Amino acid sequence: MASPGTKIIKGKYVSAWGGIQSAGQTIGQIIALYVIWVVLVVLFAGMGVGMLQSTLPLYLAEISPTQLKGLFINAYTFWFVLGQLFASVALNRLHISAPYDFRTPIYSQWAMIGVSAIIFVFLPETPWYLVSKGKLDQAKKVLTKMHGRKQGYDSQEQVDLMMSTIASERAAAEQNSELGPWAVFQGKNLLRFIIAAWPKITQQLVGLTVFNTYATYFFQKAGNKDPFLVTLILSCVQLISMIMTAVSTDKLGRRPLTVYPYAITVLSLLSLGIVGCFDYSRPALSSLLIFFACLATFSTTGASAIGYAYAAEIPQQRLRARTTAFALAFSNMVAIMFSFTTPLMINGDAQWGVRTGFFFAGTGAVAVVICWFILPEVACRTPAEIDEMFEKKINLRKFKHYSPSDY
Repeated sequence: MASPGTKIIKGKYVSAWGGIQSAGQTIGQIIALYVIWVVLVVLFAGMGVGMLQSTLPLYLAEISPTQLKGLFINAYTFWFVLGQLFASVALNRLHISAPYDFRTPIYSQWAMIGVSAIIFVFLPETPWYLVSKGKLDQAKKVLTKMHGRKQGYDSQEQVDLMMSTIASERAAAEQNSELGPWAVFQGKNLLRFIIAAWPKITQQLVGLTVFNTYATYFFQKAGNKDPFLVTLILSCVQLISMIMTAVSTDKLGRRPLTVYPYAITVLSLLSLGIVGCFDYSRPALSSLLIFFACLATFSTTGASAIGYAYAAEIPQQRLRARTTAFALAFSNMVAIMFSFTTPLMINGDAQWGVRTGFFFAGTGAVAVVICWFILPEVACRTPAEIDEMFEKKINLRKFKHYSPSDY
């Protein structure tokens, strides 16, 4: 897949490999007879999903028009949530008719894998990647195919802009000695890495695990014993959140749709903790429990999706793939930590129960304050403009009002 001497594999090949691993997982689950086999196929499934999660937002950011990047990147999370809803409905119906049939839903995955395989075959490489590798004619061809019908569009001009941006970044990197595999953590790139990673890390610090993975627990405490109904309710809440976020992020901006929803989540968690101090089995308080759990889910779903946009848009073009991967990896490490500790908070020796909301309200408040100070507004900005603002050390909270003609 890579030519001799190539150190970075093309993004679409990494995504395709993630799909291949998912196909391997499907085969493995069908023939799995021993526990160790199940463990291995689940491990490979996780690797495949991780590759897709780190490359698809990056691909969408590089191939989408500047004015619509937010829409397309958030659409990725929308389809992810919709797929979870379909899977929940299908598994519920199967559980009623054949509760011990676990292979049928695995067989059904082949339809989606087949569609994905066809898409990957015809998926073009991003112009930014092609220009960075000196394949200018191919980049121009892709741009012409995607945007050639627009009146007055000049694909050669766009290729020249990309070349100029990449050359400027390389010159600055050589001047500041920000080269090598660890350049992500050197100089201004370290700040850009922190900004790229922080929105996704914040989603963990505001208690995503509490009201996502353990949402059924809160509904059961409120008297609802049907976990499928809980899944339907929360999935619909997530879908509404994603539709609203996707259509508004390019108009309202990344920063307000990240900071303010996370702040609402913190207040929801604080309210959950307060409700947990009383007898929430009573109808009035149990309704509040469900309301705040749904509110936290609604506010966090959209903000979390915008985290992919920050991870893909903030880094320099030459370090975009590497920075995005590191940023999402750090977020997943925090998620792994809370996946082990949250059950201990809720039902372990601590027996915090619903009052676990107090803990995540505290960690979330700190994370949101940091978001307020470090998250810039980059909606509808080109990579060159973002580079320029970082190079000129523009105040992060004033990115929105920056104009190149003013400096």
